[in-house]
Amino acid sequence: MTKTLAVLVAVLAILATACSGGAGGGTAATSAPAATQAAASPTATPRPCCTKVTAAYSNISADDWLSWYAFEKGIFKENGLDVDLQSINGGAQTGAALLANQIQIGQFGGAEALSANAGGGDLVLVANLAPVYPYKLYAAKGITSIAGLKGKKVGVSNAGGSSDIATRAALKSAGLDPDKDVTIVAVGSHANRTAALLAGSIDAGVDDPPEDLELVKAGLNVLVDLAGQKLPAANTGVIMQRTFLTANKDTVQAYVDSLTIARARMKNDKAGATAVLGKYFKLDDAPALNGAYDFFMNEVTTAYLFPEVVQFNDAVSILGAGNPNIVKVDITKMIDRTFIQSAQDRKLGG
Repeated sequence: MTKTLAVLVAVLAILATACSGGAGGGTAATSAPAATQAAASPTATPRPCCTKVTAAYSNISADDWLSWYAFEKGIFKENGLDVDLQSINGGAQTGAALLANQIQIGQFGGAEALSANAGGGDLVLVANLAPVYPYKLYAAKGITSIAGLKGKKVGVSNAGGSSDIATRAALKSAGLDPDKDVTIVAVGSHANRTAALLAGSIDAGVDDPPEDLELVKAGLNVLVDLAGQKLPAANTGVIMQRTFLTANKDTVQAYVDSLTIARARMKNDKAGATAVLGKYFKLDDAPALNGAYDFFMNEVTTAYLFPEVVQFNDAVSILGAGNPNIVKVDITKMIDRTFIQSAQDRKLGG
């Protein structure tokens, strides 16, 4: 068995389907359109067009909004990249595709990448698209506090995935033991979690705009806005194998530059940004899209999306309890801040 195959098998064994799952039915981009705007910034480094890159996102989630905007607005091409942007349903599956060299860049949870490295992989996170938990914890009518969840069923997508880590962190912060005070129920995906909340088969679960629209309409209660608490998280990283990073630093820098520029433009293009989000969610609801814009631009993302060691603390604590190899992973070697630092030095984020 080759090392890559062995690592892949180990990762799948560790993760199973441990991911936050994506809402089905979204739009998957395939190749970048021609650039439609002027050069991103006088300080951006011109690059010849175009280096082909295969990238994938693991959810139809607003965490990936920057990459969708960069793709739709031609920003990747402005930075010399021809990006084949694919949708793979699930962080574990995206990590497996990365390890199998089916894609070169993956956007998925830091928890899944951590488990991959604990299983022998060598993945590196160069940017963090969601440096805080981008969720709100919703509960059924009649439950008005996290303490009220004691003895109740709380849904997550899959064990060990981003929604599981976020949910456990929220429960612990309120003094509840996730393994004793509530019943954690894995429902398989983000969309399934929303459906289960609406059906009443679970009592609580995390969700985020704009997918939480139906929960709001149904009158479910928001127990806590995790994003508003600014709890550090590696919810959706820009991740690749170290071998690819080492051999393609200019390409990686161009990808990170594109995401940084995308966010800067989105700050001044609410209409364009919400149109892109609506396309990928297949949603035509201005209040929901505008609410998602305000939530993510003001509470979740920042101008420079640095990966930090502290963002992995919850994942290490929670996953490490069941896997001793987790605590052996050197997070300082798993993140590389230099690409975001370069973008900041050139003031690409505005």
